[in-house]
Amino acid sequence: MAEPVVDPIEFELFNNSILSVADDMAQTIHRTTYSGVLKDNLDFSTAFFDARGRLVAQGLTLPSHLGSMPTALDAILRNFGSDIGAGDIFTLNDPFDGGMHLPDIFVFEPLFADDELIAFAGTVCHHTDVGGHVAGSNASDSTEIYQEGLRIPPMRVFERGRRNDTFFAFLDRNVRLPARLNGDLRAQLAACHIGRTAFAEVCAQYGLAKVKFYMQELIDYAERMTRAAIAQLPDGRFGFTDWIDDDGVEFGKPIPLVVTIDKQGDHMRVDWTGSSPQVKGAINSTLSVTKATPNNSRIGLD
Repeated sequence: MAEPVVDPIEFELFNNSILSVADDMAQTIHRTTYSGVLKDNLDFSTAFFDARGRLVAQGLTLPSHLGSMPTALDAILRNFGSDIGAGDIFTLNDPFDGGMHLPDIFVFEPLFADDELIAFAGTVCHHTDVGGHVAGSNASDSTEIYQEGLRIPPMRVFERGRRNDTFFAFLDRNVRLPARLNGDLRAQLAACHIGRTAFAEVCAQYGLAKVKFYMQELIDYAERMTRAAIAQLPDGRFGFTDWIDDDGVEFGKPIPLVVTIDKQGDHMRVDWTGSSPQVKGAINSTLSVTKATPNNSRIGLD
């Protein structure tokens, strides 16, 4: 079978179809969530990924969440490999295995067509409380992660369509507001359901071959646009050093942030060598957050 050819009009329609899926997922969370953190502060994100975990479309939500989601999904793929089936739904919040900070819980649902894994629908929400030694699970005086709440490793909350009742019972016994947390988790699950249903309609409209082709084309197009924007910047090496007063635990001990940017053509490398190592206070940046923001440690378009 010949590979599809890019039709610019059809490609733009497909692009907007996938973007609308991510936005519909975001609207679902906003309408069904229990907590003001999500309904009023909009501290959540939704996105769509291909089968390799690469971001294809994102809702109009928080950039730091959106940029963290590929790292979180990579943890799911790394831990489960090919043991992913229709009806599975995965979660995690562990900062040492793909997560951000503990209140941010990720939920991913794999999407299948003709028994083939095609995509993932993903959500992340900041939850009101996940345990720990203070209400809200955000203690500025924490010096170790065990003070901050429950660590959820990459795991299934549904397996082949069957709910993991043990997981939800464990959450109920270890958070201060279980009804609110479970309500917000159900909002995430509902968003993934909307993503699955809408993606099935997209596959039916365009056909599986075109869906996979255009998803790859969206990724390639995003890279071309990014490289074109980088190419317009001046070439050279640029450096800057900034300081945080202290970490709130070791008072008066400044924390250096040192960055060097090497830019040539459409390539940019951001190097944070010389910055402070991990500190005692609760202000350290996890890998997923670091990759999600301009604080990219040795990450560039190679």
